[in-house]
Amino acid sequence: MRPCNLFFLILFTCFGVTSFAQDFKPAANPDKILADLRKSSQSTSSIQADFKEEKYLSFLKEPEKSSGVFYFKKDDRMRWEQQTPFKYIILINGDKLRVQDGSKEKNVGAAGRMAGQIKQVMLGLVNGDFQQSKAFTQVCMESTDQYLVVLTPTNKRMRNVYAKINLVFPKGTLRLKELTFFEKGGDKSVMRFQNEKFNQPIAESVFLNL
Repeated sequence: MRPCNLFFLILFTCFGVTSFAQDFKPAANPDKILADLRKSSQSTSSIQADFKEEKYLSFLKEPEKSSGVFYFKKDDRMRWEQQTPFKYIILINGDKLRVQDGSKEKNVGAAGRMAGQIKQVMLGLVNGDFQQSKAFTQVCMESTDQYLVVLTPTNKRMRNVYAKINLVFPKGTLRLKELTFFEKGGDKSVMRFQNEKFNQPIAESVFLNL
């Protein structure tokens, strides 16, 4: 299975035990939690982080693993760069979306409207706009030290691929720490962020050059 199937699986049809095994329960005050998360995202002008991804596939005994770097900058600029086991980049800069697989750039322009929807979903998960999106219903849960927001797709094409998307935020930081995509068929992709830097300068070339 290719890396970043989050992007291609939705694009051509319309990202071990995780921390979700914790004892999460319905949040006592979900409106306040979501408001606090929204306030945190609104105060974030940029993000730099390392990420590790594990894909759990029904036909494999062990998860596929990959890692790389992630950049986000307001407004609507994002770079998802897988570095191992091989290079794969998703680059968003305003209305432009580009994908590079190895040394070759993919042609996604023909996808038109669907590519635009994918761009909005990916950005919305990072910048907090998912709260205003009609593409999901959302449920807020909490454990002793984390919040869990469960997004259930309402879009028909997305529902055909994903059962839900889980976002985990530590209570101490209110920053997205873990992101899991549960596919309808039972597979899942778990992405964890490390070494985060917030509101630090990022060169514009990061969002211009593959």
